Order: sequence, then structure tokens, then C-alpha cells
Amino acid sequence: MPSANDLAEKYDEAMDGFEGSEKKMEIDFVPISGEDPETLPIEGGMRTYRREFWSDVVALLNGTILLHDPQDRFDAYLISESSLFVYNDRVIILTCGTTLLLKTLPTMIKAAKDIGLEVSWFQYSRKNFLFPEKQQFPHTSFDQEVDFLHDIFPQGRPFVMGPMTSDHWYLFVADFIRREGECNGNRKIVDKDQMLNIYMYDIDPQVAQLFMRAESLIIPSIFQGEGQGELEEKQKELANSDFCATTEEATARSGIDKLMPDGSVVHSHLFEPCGYSMNGEGDGGKSYWTIHITPEAHCSYASFETNHSCESYHDLIRRVIATFRPKRMTTVEHIDQDSCISTSGPVIPVEIDGYRMDGRTLNEFGCKDYVVQMCNFNLQAAQ
Repeated sequence: MPSANDLAEKYDEAMDGFEGSEKKMEIDFVPISGEDPETLPIEGGMRTYRREFWSDVVALLNGTILLHDPQDRFDAYLISESSLFVYNDRVIILTCGTTLLLKTLPTMIKAAKDIGLEVSWFQYSRKNFLFPEKQQFPHTSFDQEVDFLHDIFPQGRPFVMGPMTSDHWYLFVADFIRREGECNGNRKIVDKDQMLNIYMYDIDPQVAQLFMRAESLIIPSIFQGEGQGELEEKQKELANSDFCATTEEATARSGIDKLMPDGSVVHSHLFEPCGYSMNGEGDGGKSYWTIHITPEAHCSYASFETNHSCESYHDLIRRVIATFRPKRMTTVEHIDQDSCISTSGPVIPVEIDGYRMDGRTLNEFGCKDYVVQMCNFNLQAAQ
């Protein structure tokens, strides 16, 4: 049981502001021999590296592995600063706070080379930070991140999507995919992935309270307050509130366990004094979905990500937004040319009751090999 001093220290840290928004890398690999990556055994490739290896990788970014569960097509790791997913031919890792994510990249590239794999596609992405002054090398600015990545991928290209004066999204891509017959209609299908990211800010306080330990020092921080007197008043008001005591309770009461009808929660964790993370699987173990929540009011944030294959993410986006009820949010959809969404029709923005879309950015890569759509939304004032 934490001591009063421990709780007081954690409360001070929570009130100082935590960077919930994640840095993310996806690294796709192919055999150096030129063989089709689909010939890799499901449990081969990067999955031949076990938890001990990935613990060392995560330590490089100043994190630790909390939970690990192998699925049919990938290994899911819940780490102290978000999530790691390891497929036989790719690695997806996202970390929040002041983690040093890019410092893990050389180690993973070398590990892949040691088992006969090389990078075919790389992406680094993140939202603009709430607290950029807290970041450390190589993450103190996007320019610094780009310089770091250009030393590894000189041909990589950086992008910024969205308005620089408000919510925007950074992207760095290095594409080495061999597309036979590119742009002439005689190509092999190699671009069939899709992914959804939802970044939510100022989530509903009644939702946020589900992801905090019911400690008297911590409870008031989910509400904005101007002084100690107001915080003490909220503390008394919430003293008898029905907060969640376990991870399982938070998952069920928030409705997270019902977000993916054809998926399931693999593992989840309720942090002390506050915060929540989970990993899930879908599509019969082929896809992942993950949620990370920072509930303190002054830096309230929740994120959702999945590579679930479907004809449209619109219904899923609406379910996620109805669950967390944020005041503002950004959606990012990554759509490959031969993905389920792309072959079902044009990529268009979602319409969400009660929200106004304040901007849309669409970027096409290569010969429309894939597109990225980013949209900003704000909660409309009640009429």
C-alpha cells in the first residue's frame, strides 16, 4: 500500500502535466534474400525474439514491460509507457511521456539484419506535444527527430499535416517497397494495410474518474480548479463517489470492452495514482487495438489505435467518441491502395453528431500507393 508521502509525490507529478500523446514507429521488414515476406512462418521473423530481448529494447527508451501475451499473428506487450506489437514481418511501438523512442531504432534494425531481414517501409509519427519543453534528445523538436532519422534513412521524407497554430500531426516516411509495374496497372498487390488513430483531448470528467485510483489526494485532479479551496471542496464532494478499484472494473464500466464487437481485450492495466492502458486483438487474432488514457483535467487525453480491416472506420470512430466524450480530437486514417477501405470507395471524413470538423488534410503518397487523411474536430456548444 503506498504511503502518504508516496501519494503526495505522485499527485504533484500528476498535477505538473503528463504528455499523454504518443510517439509511434512502425517498421516493416522483408527477407534480404528477396523471398516473399508472406513465406515467413507466423511465429518466425521478428517473433523469434522473446520477451528478454524486447525488455532490453524497451529499456533503451526508459520503459519496462508490464504484461505480455502472444496472439495468433502477433505478440502483444503492454509497457509502462504504452504498447508494443511484434509481428513476424513488422514491429509497431508507441510510447508516451518523455520516452526516447527513436533510440530503439538502430537496435531493432540490427536485430532484423541478424535474422536475414531488412527494412521495406518505415514510419515515425506523433501529434504536436502539449509540453514540448519536457522532451529530451532526440525528441526536443520535429527538426531534431528528422535529423536523427535522416542519419538512418537518408531518403526518408518528413511531413506536417494540419495547421501549425493548433492541432497538427508529424510524419516521417521511408519507403523501400518494390512495386512491380507501379503506375501502369500491372503491379503486384503489396499495399493492403490500413490503420486508424484517434487522439482525444479534454475527455469528460465523469469518464476520466474511472481511470484513477480512489485516493483522497488524487481524486480532485480530474477537475479543473483555480485554488486549493476549490480542490478541497471537490475532494469532499467526491469522497463517496463510486470509483473503479480494479483494471477489470474500469474496462467494463467505461465500455472499452464493447468497442470492438469482433475483438477482445488481451490485457489492461490501471496505473497508480492514475492512468490506464490496454491491448486487444481482432479479426481472429490478425489485428490489434490499443487504448491509453491520461485522466488529469489539465492534460486530459485518451488515444485509440487499430489496424482492424473493415470497409469504413466511421462507425468505430463514433463508438470511441461516444465512450470518451472529448471536447476536441484528431483522427488519422492510413489507407493503402489495396486495403479494404480503399477498395470500398473514396476516403471521406466521418460525420459525428455534436462535433464540427475544423479542418481536413489529405496526402497521397507515390502513385496513390497509400493515402493519409487527418481531420480535426471540436465539440459544438449546446444550443
